[in-house]
Amino acid sequence: MLVGSQTTTRFLLLIGAIAAATTTTTVFGYDVACLYPPDAQENLFEARDYIIFGDSIENSSGGRETPYVIHVAHEMTMCQAMCTAYHSPDMLDPLTEQPKPFIVPEYGLNGYSIIMCLAQCVMYADGGVKGRVAELYDVEYPNDRPDFKEAYDKCGNGRSCSGGCEDLCGLVVPEYNPYQMGHWIGLRIRDYFNTDGWNANGDMTNDWASDEPVPCTGSCRIYQDTWGYSPRPDPRTTQPYDEATKYECEGDCRRWQPLQEGDNVGSLRRQEFVAPHIGYHAKTYLREATLSLGDPGYDYYEDSLAVIEEVKMTASSDYRKEQIRLMDDKIKVRYVMQEAIKTQFGETGKMSLQGFLTYLIGISTAEIDGVVQTWKEKVHHDLVRPTTVIKYWNDDVLNTYSGDMSVQGPVDIFARDFEATIRVMPHGEFPSGSSCLCSLYKEFMDTYLNENYNGTITDFGNEFNTKVYADMSELSQICGDSRVWGGLHYPPAVPAGVAICQGLGDLASMWTSDIRNGSNFGNPWMYGTPRPVCNSR
Repeated sequence: MLVGSQTTTRFLLLIGAIAAATTTTTVFGYDVACLYPPDAQENLFEARDYIIFGDSIENSSGGRETPYVIHVAHEMTMCQAMCTAYHSPDMLDPLTEQPKPFIVPEYGLNGYSIIMCLAQCVMYADGGVKGRVAELYDVEYPNDRPDFKEAYDKCGNGRSCSGGCEDLCGLVVPEYNPYQMGHWIGLRIRDYFNTDGWNANGDMTNDWASDEPVPCTGSCRIYQDTWGYSPRPDPRTTQPYDEATKYECEGDCRRWQPLQEGDNVGSLRRQEFVAPHIGYHAKTYLREATLSLGDPGYDYYEDSLAVIEEVKMTASSDYRKEQIRLMDDKIKVRYVMQEAIKTQFGETGKMSLQGFLTYLIGISTAEIDGVVQTWKEKVHHDLVRPTTVIKYWNDDVLNTYSGDMSVQGPVDIFARDFEATIRVMPHGEFPSGSSCLCSLYKEFMDTYLNENYNGTITDFGNEFNTKVYADMSELSQICGDSRVWGGLHYPPAVPAGVAICQGLGDLASMWTSDIRNGSNFGNPWMYGTPRPVCNSR
């Protein structure tokens, strides 16, 4: 379906053909079975997955660092929530948390219209989805609609089409089409996420003189730092090596240092601290980010020996290696949980498509707040990773992980060759972001599902690993422990991550229920509902 600066001739012809075939008495109504693309998935849970993930989620992170994965995923999740809200009479607008100025006409209150709205909207959030969505759903890349934006700006939080939103409703409602709705929602979401403090489009930078965010005037990079972080001088490289004091680590020795990374064509580079600005500039939904953790007081010699022992045990454990890989990819962790929800709640008829999409915005909102909270603490403490400390021990012989996951059992290596079992993320060691996220997953899942669906997920797993998790408590525990098993964190970082994010899951459950506002979603699409028949095909 075409959407551009004006409604196109093709759009008008299609609407005319649909209107001629439909039996509805609404002037601008259509037969949704005729508008929904014939090649699109009949099962709308699967249709949603295809739009978001495509044929596989193996590369769904797109090579992004974890904070950026979560930020982009939240944009796409907000598309799902907004499309659901504007197709559900009682639900509030998730961006304004206020009553909506309008909902789609009655004939559009269905899951098929939501999916088509979503197909158009997510093109603003992730360019990687454009090709497959355009091919399957026949949508074009959206162009700006200044008339939509101007009308909404005048509308503000007007509560009805007669309460200040006449221009907006006049554009969107009379010739309602789900792709136009997705276009308008996409514009709103893009504007919000461009100004939410993450600097996703790179139009801001840091002025070294004033130490303030300022507009970027050229050679701008997405997500570039607006806070002004720089690593402290590393005494390991600025002072002569001293065998007698190599185990001592005080002052700047304790601060985070960029690690060397390379690829299979010989390109070597040093890390840069990812997104140091978000803890200080990014918007939150549930509560303000704070600083509440004290210094963990690491004994870098003894605590590093503990890390070396952990990765030594991991070298002999296929189970540990499997969990380390899985828990490092939060998209896959979320997917494991979401598949369990669809099986235990969707397929059993307890949760509709609209209910599932509303659940997603809740857990995604908790995730955003968790990352912002964790990053504020990470930048404040600015603590070094175990890899940096251990490598300085130089020619000490360690019996531990070899550096190759395929090697079974520990081997003898020099300390200068020590590496964690997977890539060490480019940001400070304390606290653990993974333990924060997985603990809030557990808290939100158990609270929201129990309050709204009288149960939570149990005995679940999927194709990404052989483990079946008894419940969310077990998954959360393994997720945090895996960061120590892999040599990425010192042990105290894991409970610290849990502590700073405690309560976010419960707050997200309350926030989501408030947004849902008692809605039964009008015409909820249940798992297994057959595709309606298009009489004109």
